[in-house]
Amino acid sequence: MKITLTILGLLFSIFSFGQANDETIQVIAKLVSPGKGSKIYIAKYEIIKAIKGNVTNDTIQVGYYFYNEYKNAPDTVLLNLKKYTGETKTKDYYIFPDYDAKKGIEEVKLSYIDFDYWEACEIGEKKCEPLTLKRPKNNEKWFLIMPCGGTSTTVTLSEKQVIPEEKDIIQKSEISTSQCPPIFDLTKLKDGKYFAYMISCGLGGQIEINLITDK
Repeated sequence: MKITLTILGLLFSIFSFGQANDETIQVIAKLVSPGKGSKIYIAKYEIIKAIKGNVTNDTIQVGYYFYNEYKNAPDTVLLNLKKYTGETKTKDYYIFPDYDAKKGIEEVKLSYIDFDYWEACEIGEKKCEPLTLKRPKNNEKWFLIMPCGGTSTTVTLSEKQVIPEEKDIIQKSEISTSQCPPIFDLTKLKDGKYFAYMISCGLGGQIEINLITDK
């Protein structure tokens, strides 16, 4: 009986070695250096924003099999990652699901709103014109990255040109400085007019955003 349990324990250890945590982490990231190695390629990415879960550093390394490379991927992408739980000397190390970069990398479109523009809207300057944001195609992931307003920032998105009530809020981002920047997922939103409203210690007010799809 003891021998059987010992064998089962060894088999479990072998099976678990080098496995990834089942929880998927999603981040928007920029490629720092492409994958290189022998059997396992390791690429380096700089994190722009964690969408789901957390990563251990602003720069991470991601492993995948060389034959599962995503060729001609853009520099800025959405990564689906698994935390590597095996023994390794590589710091801040993650892997793509099944070590497959084609499963782990998605193309993404990023739109940005900077601090100066939002501040101009807050104080009523003439240069605060409604923003028009265009997507090239409906099936591409699309995120809007906004400025941080201070130690704590709350931004809501709605179709109401007033401070929205909870029932009218389509998306909401409540973050501290360490979690900046605030971000909205525009991927599934229909074309039309929206309003983003910010409350923070250093920036606030409302901006108008028009979403359209290129024909």
